[in-house]
Amino acid sequence: MALVDEIYRKNRMRKFKETGRRKRDVISLEKTIRKLNGETEKGFIIEFKRSSPSGFRGNAVTTPEDFATVVRGYADAISVLTEPDHFHGSMLDGIKLQELGRPMLMKDFICTDDMILAGYRNGFDAVLLIADFLSGNEMDTLSDYALSLGMDVLAEFHDPAALEKIPEKMGILAGYNRRNLRNLEMEPDEMNAADMMNERKALKILESGIGRENFRELYGTPYNGFLIGASVLNEPKFLKEIKEGESNYVDRKHA
Repeated sequence: MALVDEIYRKNRMRKFKETGRRKRDVISLEKTIRKLNGETEKGFIIEFKRSSPSGFRGNAVTTPEDFATVVRGYADAISVLTEPDHFHGSMLDGIKLQELGRPMLMKDFICTDDMILAGYRNGFDAVLLIADFLSGNEMDTLSDYALSLGMDVLAEFHDPAALEKIPEKMGILAGYNRRNLRNLEMEPDEMNAADMMNERKALKILESGIGRENFRELYGTPYNGFLIGASVLNEPKFLKEIKEGESNYVDRKHA
């Protein structure tokens, strides 16, 4: 059994103790990134995590407080890893980061309504659903539940066949993960993935393996935003550099 399959198995029985700590109204991830695109900019979703099974171990940014200092004024939205066993995440991290006033994505292996409700109650504005590991019916029912709470959904895929399972509705963004979560290897095919999504009205988000060595090239791909984690957590000045230098990339924008 693949590691992610095992995480999903555990998550179907997972209980949540932290509830009722939402401090503000929902902030739309979709509307935030759509507005940026209207202003000829792309959206930057910056992720806080402590570690990952793929080998990441945070060293420069290790607490929500450190993270808030790094991303304040530069991140358009934030993503928080809440899975506890393999990523050492916690709902408490999201609770603390509400004060940034940015759309906040619950990054987890979500497979139950209880997980989505816990995210909502603890201040998250959007949830991640991974089409590679969920059935079409689960993608429909879970996204509908999140939307009913006023949240947005980032519906992610890596396997091209999984794209068909992503519902086409307002409030649902389509994400392409350059990493294959079944073997945790980077297997990027972002241009073909973007072509597959062209007929959809959903905003397109590119995820995983985005860093200094490939950012200029990836900015020119037809995505509306990027989800970036390790590159910023390991080298905090990277985020400031790309945001302050974004005008240098705008002429390469195809979306």
